[in-house]
Amino acid sequence: MRVAAVGDNCIDIYKEQNRYYPTGNCVDFAVNIRKLGVEVTVVSLTGTDHYGDELIEMLKKYDVDVSHLHRKEGKTGTVLMQLVGNDRLHTISDPGVFADFDLTKEDLEFIKGYDVIHSVIWGNVNQYMKTFKEWGKTIVYDFATDLDDPEIQKLLPYVDYGFFSYKQDDDFIREYLKDCCEKGLKVAIATLGEHGSIAYDGKKYYLQEALPVTVVNTVGAGDSFISGYTHGVIQGQDVPGCLRSGAEMSAKIIQLFDPY
Repeated sequence: MRVAAVGDNCIDIYKEQNRYYPTGNCVDFAVNIRKLGVEVTVVSLTGTDHYGDELIEMLKKYDVDVSHLHRKEGKTGTVLMQLVGNDRLHTISDPGVFADFDLTKEDLEFIKGYDVIHSVIWGNVNQYMKTFKEWGKTIVYDFATDLDDPEIQKLLPYVDYGFFSYKQDDDFIREYLKDCCEKGLKVAIATLGEHGSIAYDGKKYYLQEALPVTVVNTVGAGDSFISGYTHGVIQGQDVPGCLRSGAEMSAKIIQLFDPY
């Protein structure tokens, strides 16, 4: 099966560490699932600056298709980052040219040739989710951290595997995941940081502990988890197997500084 990651890209900049790297939820997801052997493309919009050059070269290095990663005169999006211990903190964001990202007819025809479509709540393509679903595609979606975002309720009928970021296993998140499945998700998954992850498939809950590793940087933990989980789906694994695949991929990434 082939995967299209449709949505964001940016550059994370750590001024205090004097380093940066190309990233974005869709970019991190694409690179990590490619490392697992899955054919993947990134459909997005980046700038014509040196950051855009480096983003494209990095994706090519990992053999990610960039034929529909468009460029527009201007700046690639940036996020200023801070490390608090081993945890990352997003501070100032500038979307750059990505603020103008939209899909063309050619993009849509291209994406239609893929089996699995991944995106994120700020990926500028929410208006196409119904279309993707009508095409019969498997939709993998990162709803991120704001569980009260009204956009979530609009998207639930069109998503198969929805991922949320939360802090712990409690009554709230269990009811939340259950409600999401009742409104359309095939499986609702919440990553819980050091507490692992929890999933609900419309019938029962499944728990996966975080694997014990030395944390260098938590950035990319969620994206890599989604990559691993999606790989499990493609391989035909059950929910516990997919959770384990997600946990294993995430554990590898948080031992690195970069998110892939």
